[in-house]
Amino acid sequence: MIGDGGAEEWHPLQDRDTAGRSAAIQIARVAADFVDLVAWQEAVALVCEVVRPAPQVRGVGAVHVVDQMLRAAESVPANIAEGYGHGLGRDFARFLRVAAASAAELESHVLVAEASGRLGADSCRPLVARSRRVRALVGGLRKCVNRRGAD
Repeated sequence: MIGDGGAEEWHPLQDRDTAGRSAAIQIARVAADFVDLVAWQEAVALVCEVVRPAPQVRGVGAVHVVDQMLRAAESVPANIAEGYGHGLGRDFARFLRVAAASAAELESHVLVAEASGRLGADSCRPLVARSRRVRALVGGLRKCVNRRGAD
């Protein structure tokens, strides 16, 4: 993990939930920190995946398109982290809604970049798939937080 002083360097997917446990199970065991949330880890992986094809974006406004894609992508893990910092109640759920909306915004930018010929389909498809996965994880986490708040 980050800052544990160990020899291994932390990687966003290091603690990936390979058993495929849902966000509900994940939050039920109460993560020690936002970096333990699979939704945050996948959101960081999404940012990394956006960075890779950025140099391939071409055409009029390419710099603007890349900037918008990166801003939307980076907003997802940032909102998950900030919401977690507010506690596991209503505020967290609100930040999770913003995180999901940012992932949807990224998906829109990617689809427009593909439709306008600024970015090839081979670069867009993985971004759309990862964005949808992140939105699903964030949505599941939000449902669990909302349920937990109702208890």
